[in-house]
Amino acid sequence: MPDQKQLGSRTDRFVEADGLKFRDLDGDGQLTPYEDWRLPAEERAADLVGRMTPEEKIGMMVIGSHYPGYSEFVPHSDPNNLLNPEDEWRDHNPITGQEYPEPILVTSSTDNAINVRNQRFLIVRDNLSPRDLAVWTNAVQEVAECSRLGIPVVFASNPRNHFALVAEFGVSESAGVFSEWPGELGLAALDDDKLIETYGREIAKEWRAGGIHKLYGYMADVASEPRWSRFNGTFGEDVDLVTRYIGALTRGMQGPELSERSVATTVKHFPGGGVRLDGHDPHFEWGQSNEYPTEGALAKYHLPPFQAAIDEGVSSVMPYYAKPVNTSAAQLPEEMWAGPTTQFEEVAFAYNNTFIQKLLREKMGFKGYVNSDSGIIDAMMWGVEDLTKPERFAKAVQTGTDIVSDMADPTELQKAFDQGLLEEKYLDRAVSRLLTEIFQLGLFDNPYVDEDNAEKVIGNAEVTALAEKAQRQSVTLLRNSELLPLDLKAEKKVFVFTTGRTKIEEVDRKVKESLQQEAPNYTLVDKPEDADFAIVWARPDIALFEDDKPGVSLSIDPRDNGVDVDRILEIEAKVPTILAVNFTNPWILSEIEPQASAVVGTFEINPDNLFRSLAGEDGGPQGKLPMSVPESASTVANSPRDVPGKYQAGYAHVDREGVTYEAGFGLTF
Repeated sequence: MPDQKQLGSRTDRFVEADGLKFRDLDGDGQLTPYEDWRLPAEERAADLVGRMTPEEKIGMMVIGSHYPGYSEFVPHSDPNNLLNPEDEWRDHNPITGQEYPEPILVTSSTDNAINVRNQRFLIVRDNLSPRDLAVWTNAVQEVAECSRLGIPVVFASNPRNHFALVAEFGVSESAGVFSEWPGELGLAALDDDKLIETYGREIAKEWRAGGIHKLYGYMADVASEPRWSRFNGTFGEDVDLVTRYIGALTRGMQGPELSERSVATTVKHFPGGGVRLDGHDPHFEWGQSNEYPTEGALAKYHLPPFQAAIDEGVSSVMPYYAKPVNTSAAQLPEEMWAGPTTQFEEVAFAYNNTFIQKLLREKMGFKGYVNSDSGIIDAMMWGVEDLTKPERFAKAVQTGTDIVSDMADPTELQKAFDQGLLEEKYLDRAVSRLLTEIFQLGLFDNPYVDEDNAEKVIGNAEVTALAEKAQRQSVTLLRNSELLPLDLKAEKKVFVFTTGRTKIEEVDRKVKESLQQEAPNYTLVDKPEDADFAIVWARPDIALFEDDKPGVSLSIDPRDNGVDVDRILEIEAKVPTILAVNFTNPWILSEIEPQASAVVGTFEINPDNLFRSLAGEDGGPQGKLPMSVPESASTVANSPRDVPGKYQAGYAHVDREGVTYEAGFGLTF
């Protein structure tokens, strides 16, 4: 007889069979197969699909943002409401600002989400404290437990474990609660597969402790276009490194197989979003195309990280908004072409049978489910603009897209079914895949978390220490001088200058406060000429929804991205200067590098840890560039967008000492 599985319930509905206890999810007093935790997940899922109505299946196939009733993100926020009591409709896309022809439901009340619209996949956006997160997710699970079939909720989130010096909505609003590691490029700078697997395993413990079960990430995109605003969400441009990291992260987050300890991982953006024309993102009409100018670039540079995730049993894959175009060089074997003389069907990847069925499933062997990106039905529906919304849903689902994000209203999918555009067998296929994940995650047996334990596990001291050490070691030393390592106990006069575009006054204040804390004998002076040395931190930034404009090529010149280059040059001319550059993209350094005494790269780091690293703590900077620094804007403009700089001769910047800043370069003390 198997050991009794630990069960969780707030209705106390249980049944007994063979001397064992099971949750009575449908309340009929009998043990039905989907309630039997002894059975394989696939068998339980098949039984439950047969018991669900079409409406219940359809509701499961959309995943929308969901909020507590007291959330700052809902207009009717009330501190007395734990659960959201009202639906919210908007007349514009909350991500792009695009106006809708008619209002769109952006989030449901909790009761309507569970019991009216039959949703079971919800996205967490709020940055709640550990206890508040656990209390809220438990409360939503209780509503789900009381529903007709007792199907639990899967809570999903974008990454939550990266340090952000300033919080930005839509970029890094979920910061400061979970353990804070360097940004993705900073993790890549460490080039440590074991560390990244440990990272995945440790943060999965934090997520599950708070009741979050699914990660929207990580980005398996190889960043071959340096002007792309989402470059900093990738692990850089080295195909081998990105491939190893995606495999290790999947192992860490999910374990050998999905279980009650796993966080299901959704790698994105298939088949690789780094192929951008002039850096433009497919959130926008002018960036909607994936064009491959180099024959074979797709398979050589962009697919290997996705294959690594598939080989590790990744739970889901997210296609990008973009569509392939037939001006590309040959990328696929001719037997996979859309027609005798046509390589691609020019529709977005979530609608694209060649990429989802022939490539992802048949050739690459993917067994999980396909989770679309946000807004493919009503905002970023590239290549299918002429279809009605029900027709778009039907095409996506028939192609193999199993769940659509970020959508709170299944009405148009219901119309596709009601109008005969979509047979129930396609609903069954999608829901079977989705339910299998929920069973494997153990949520049908216990969806609840210990609220006291959430406070102990999330952001705990042990994982925080690992994260801060990783921050310090991710610093990348590009040129050394007698200024480094810093002596934080000495008496020195120091001029500090922080320049960039994002809340830079707040950042400058934090940097100076940090230096005074770490080096109490340093005197901060107001003029560089009065200092023994200067510390300059350049923090350029490309903002997706501010900078990506039609007809305008994005720039990686620091001048174009908030950095006062002239002031940096004045400082470097007057006093020996440590130049730190925060790399969210591969910035052009030809102006600000030559006169600096020392040059270091950062990838989102707490200033405390930056100064400790420069002082030699944990061995000082250990990072290696996860991307090549381009020599010039013309170098970037003339390079193929589908081949990373690492693989192009003459691409990388050569500094004043004759050192080439190519991917993999970095010094140590």
